[in-house]
Amino acid sequence: MHNGVTMSIVPFKEKAVGSRKSRQVETRMLAEYLKETYSKYTVISKVPLGKVPEELMAEVGYKRALGMSRPFRPEIDAVVALPGALILIEAKVWRIVDGLAKLPMYQSLVPFTPELRQYRHLQTIMELVVAWTNDNLEIMAKNAGVRVRVFCPPWIDEVVKAQHEYWTPEYRAKREEKLKLRKLYDLE
Repeated sequence: MHNGVTMSIVPFKEKAVGSRKSRQVETRMLAEYLKETYSKYTVISKVPLGKVPEELMAEVGYKRALGMSRPFRPEIDAVVALPGALILIEAKVWRIVDGLAKLPMYQSLVPFTPELRQYRHLQTIMELVVAWTNDNLEIMAKNAGVRVRVFCPPWIDEVVKAQHEYWTPEYRAKREEKLKLRKLYDLE
């Protein structure tokens, strides 16, 4: 039970751990990118996007309605307010295309987002921060009007390398050996 909501346990342990690790890597990458690139500007992290029901605002008040509606609104990783533009940022290490696909949808919600009211007059720029890219990602991003920024601090090289090696025969053989040892020693 968390904040009055019953939580369920994800049945696949590796999926739950992988998701948490993904968020940790992406959060760290984003924080470092923002510090290096936009430290002189207003940065807002984890911004909920879209409308807040007017009926809810009338019933419980503006601030409380924002909080209550937050779980039901999509959340962008970061927003940066420049003098002439509002930059919408998604940072991805895994599922990069998902981040790319979200940005135009998120951009469509900016005019309806109460938290961004003071920035509505600014041009919006969509930015996808990734540790690596490829030609197909660049083609899709250009077509969607998203600029791709490659940001790969030294610590992330090992993470990206592990991602690319995951499906190699060598990795699968090592994984199979680990599973056999776990079973042999009754560790699972």
